[in-house]
Amino acid sequence: MNEALNEIYLEKQDYASLRQSIKDHDSFESIQLASELEGHDLLDCRRISALLYRKNKKYKKSIDVSKKDELFQDAMETVAESKDPALAEDLMRFIMEMEDKELFAAMLYTCYELIKPDVALEVAWRSDLMEFVMPYFIQFVKDLSTRVETVQKSTDDIKKKEEKQQQERLDQPLAMNVEMMFPTQMGTGMPAIMPDPSMQMMGGVPNMNPMGNMNTMPNMN
Repeated sequence: MNEALNEIYLEKQDYASLRQSIKDHDSFESIQLASELEGHDLLDCRRISALLYRKNKKYKKSIDVSKKDELFQDAMETVAESKDPALAEDLMRFIMEMEDKELFAAMLYTCYELIKPDVALEVAWRSDLMEFVMPYFIQFVKDLSTRVETVQKSTDDIKKKEEKQQQERLDQPLAMNVEMMFPTQMGTGMPAIMPDPSMQMMGGVPNMNPMGNMNTMPNMN
């Protein structure tokens, strides 16, 4: 059904509806349609071909189709979606050869996260585009500083946690020694070692019998 609908849009040259249909639906032979539209006489059809390749993750093919028609914004968006630094560098060097300063600046903005700073600096230096690369480097330095601060804060938090754990380990043996020196009865809080009840003062001084009995000395009065 989607294929029939796309054919109707194509016949009526309703390219806006065709593009929207392609974005919304997957159940059709998209690669076959892309191949058919790639060599079409109309630019809109070739642009749809690049979109179909991009949707099927054939990013390099999509970029090549866009480059032939000098649809560089489409090509940049495809590179950004691919998240492939190699494709970003390849397209940037292609733009460098065209000596188009605005396109170079747009490339740095659109594919910022994929472009390596050394590559950007090299291309800018070779093409005398240093002023156009400065916004990129300002943003790069800012992001780098933010990442360093985040890592430093995380390191400090880990260090504080380790110091706290170490102090708790040092305090634990002291608490155990105190408990061993002053043991208590379970649940009473009273000393575990209590005097024998038989040891009572009955008018005399307790006499320790070697056999273990407690006797008091008689009163001589």
